[in-house]
Amino acid sequence: MASRSLRPHTQAMAVTAGSGGSVPETFQPPPTERLAGRRRVLVVVYGHFSDSMAATPALRSLRAALPGSRLEVLALRSARPVLARSPHVDSVVEWEDFQHKGSSLARAEKITVIAALGARLRRRRYDATLVLHRSNRPMRRLARLVGSPIRAGVSDGSDGFTHPAPPPIGVESSRRENARVLAALGVTEDGGPVELWTSDEDRAGARRLLGGSRRPLVGIHAGADWSCQQWLPERWAAVAATLQRRLGASIVLTGSTNELGLQEEIARNLEGHVVRAAGKTTVGELIEVVRKLDLLLCVNSSAAAIAEAVGKPSVVLLGPEDGRLTATEAGLRRVVLQPGGRRTAGSWCELGRWGVLSGCESPVCRGVGGLQELDAGGVERAASLLLDKAFGTAAENRRRDLTGDASVPEIVGMSGI
Repeated sequence: MASRSLRPHTQAMAVTAGSGGSVPETFQPPPTERLAGRRRVLVVVYGHFSDSMAATPALRSLRAALPGSRLEVLALRSARPVLARSPHVDSVVEWEDFQHKGSSLARAEKITVIAALGARLRRRRYDATLVLHRSNRPMRRLARLVGSPIRAGVSDGSDGFTHPAPPPIGVESSRRENARVLAALGVTEDGGPVELWTSDEDRAGARRLLGGSRRPLVGIHAGADWSCQQWLPERWAAVAATLQRRLGASIVLTGSTNELGLQEEIARNLEGHVVRAAGKTTVGELIEVVRKLDLLLCVNSSAAAIAEAVGKPSVVLLGPEDGRLTATEAGLRRVVLQPGGRRTAGSWCELGRWGVLSGCESPVCRGVGGLQELDAGGVERAASLLLDKAFGTAAENRRRDLTGDASVPEIVGMSGI
């Protein structure tokens, strides 16, 4: 198949977010711009689970535009499971994230790590380098060090990108930013779904973990990388207990090994059927567990993104942040509860860590920024509304287990309460 060429642009792009005034209106692309035939393309996907998921539509669209090229993704080791099985990617080059964010060593570490990574990637002789979402200074510097003749990403025009996408005016999601980077190269994002890939082993593991559970099957993912995004465990337990009593629900507690303590704080207050899944699932198994749920209750986390990707109804508790950055907004199957409304990122963290570190587990911050104002009754009502739409009577719920009726209707038409 003949691959599509990336054609030179001679005018500034028109994008929905508006053009940045400092981006040059014209530039001369290098003579090696056209990507005809089989070429090697590097896509920089910097971010953890949810950000990496947001890159999948861009990777799929890029593969369709360049069927004869080799697409390699640079991703954090923690994000490898998101992309490793993608049919749109030829290989994943992994690296460890910076270890000294927010410390006196941060600047020196970034310079050293990016220099070494740039030298390593330069030897691979990429024809093009694309920097996707959250195009921060280290990643833009890395693109320059890789030395590809074609370089694209969000830029104010000072980074040497041959195809700069202007900085957004206002707030946009990672996926929207990625679409604008593709557009700078003349590639249109296809508008299709975020994709996740699992294996037969993942599906079997989820079945073993959930065996014997009865519907409705309600998951609670209480943990997040940031303690300020978390809700109080006793309120999670109150919601779960009400759903058990009212609907006979089975409760599935998910999370990482680091969240075992949080799981036990919730579980010890429950008397009905509880599946303790925290620390027991691979990424693929977690995806398959969420796929089998009837409803997920969670804070803004990777689990919320998974539920949206696999089409599962969810109630998401959103803390003191702007949900547009992570596309955490109400939709057909999602209720978002955010007391006090959104806040500008970086403006509210009393410890000065938000936007600097990759996470923070400060024990004093659980439930801050508005979430402490959210009572268990409000979350339970949102959950019951979604479950009632799907199931109807509690008696019907109790007759259905995981091997039962496969014709449970999807929940549609819910955009909030």
